[in-house]
Amino acid sequence: MDLGRTSPSPPKLPPSSTTPPVQSVSHRVKRPNALLLSGYKDDDDDRIGHRADQRDALLLSPLSDEALLSVDPDGAAANIEEHPVQANGQPVVIQVAKHNTRKSHLTSPSIYRKAKRRALCKNGECNIVLANVSKLRRRYLQDLFTTLVDARWRWTLCVFLMSFLLSWLSFGIIWYLIAFTHGDLSPENIDNPLWSPCVINMKTFMASFLFSVETQHTTGFGYRMVTEECHEAIVFFCFQSIAGLMIQAFMVGIVFTKMSRPKQRSQTIMFSKNAVICRRDGQLCFMFRIGDMREKSHLIGTTIQTRLIRSRVTPEGETLSPHVTYLKINIDDHDESVFLMWPTIAIHVIDQDSPLYGLSAADLLNEKFEVIVILEGTTESTGQTTQARTSYLASEVLWGHRFRPLVKYCKTKMMYEVDYSQFHDVCNVDTPLCSAKDLETYLKINEPQIK
Repeated sequence: MDLGRTSPSPPKLPPSSTTPPVQSVSHRVKRPNALLLSGYKDDDDDRIGHRADQRDALLLSPLSDEALLSVDPDGAAANIEEHPVQANGQPVVIQVAKHNTRKSHLTSPSIYRKAKRRALCKNGECNIVLANVSKLRRRYLQDLFTTLVDARWRWTLCVFLMSFLLSWLSFGIIWYLIAFTHGDLSPENIDNPLWSPCVINMKTFMASFLFSVETQHTTGFGYRMVTEECHEAIVFFCFQSIAGLMIQAFMVGIVFTKMSRPKQRSQTIMFSKNAVICRRDGQLCFMFRIGDMREKSHLIGTTIQTRLIRSRVTPEGETLSPHVTYLKINIDDHDESVFLMWPTIAIHVIDQDSPLYGLSAADLLNEKFEVIVILEGTTESTGQTTQARTSYLASEVLWGHRFRPLVKYCKTKMMYEVDYSQFHDVCNVDTPLCSAKDLETYLKINEPQIK
């Protein structure tokens, strides 16, 4: 036996602390169902489940969220994070895509919701654009006062400043021309003490500009003055004084009218975000809430009017779109007049005279109409008439809901307290899903008539 030779050692196994094998875990992300988002409906109940399973199988993707959100699917592999975890006692590395904050095209508003068509925005502005109006600018300039009042503040202030600056400059040029034509600015007369100028101490254009400002605003520093030497100077002096008063009155009137417009008072009038339909006193009613946030200056002689905008086809086949219909409104047991001491619920009873008489809960999902609400009242402190407007689309009407009460009596303060945090809150109530017409027919058949 050769002791000098040693047997070859067995190959060494890799230690257990080596890098664990990488296990790729795919994320099955469910894409939005395009058929359901587009409003597709299948009436065959027997095959709904089967088709839904097929759609889900097609919409499930082994790609990660990054691959769905990335424009380049190959570039998504670069944004991978490895997280070591323990699975069944064995170390495993899971590859997870990094979070991408970029907005996906799958969440585009054009897919999830359609644009709402409305004639009146929620803030009361008319969503109407005039097109192909002949001589529109000339018509606006003919009513310049209203145009400047309706313009934005930056344009109104710009016109306010330019009206004074341009008038001062224009009249200053004319004063300079009067002095020049009279010979007051000639070298032999400008320093001649025996020469009688039209305007004393007006020897430069800057002096004529300062004299124009003093004349227009009757400042009268006493250093520059008109003499009786020039008759045209006296006439122009009177003309500029009158023109300056007219410009000042016109511009101050525009600014004052713009600041005191009754439209600003309507900012403190609140309308509920949604309208509701539920039963009250045995009848289906369309209701919305109105409130005034001012405590001191209330609106007097307030009236509420509602109009329904919905297309209608006449018996002759003519389509009237848009077609405006009157909706009768009641406030408690009174008519359209209301005194807004606290938030009030306006009620439209859906009876035989109502255009909503044949509307059911199922019809409300597919119906296209708009209810316009107009509130008019007189401000108690100023006596000006103000108007607040809003509108409710069919998607903003909640069937089977009721407004939560928000007025309660506080015994500690000994006053009624209004909690405006619950102004828009509603609660579910039991309401028939049929229309008011079908409900009335059902009650006549199944309930005995009480004489």
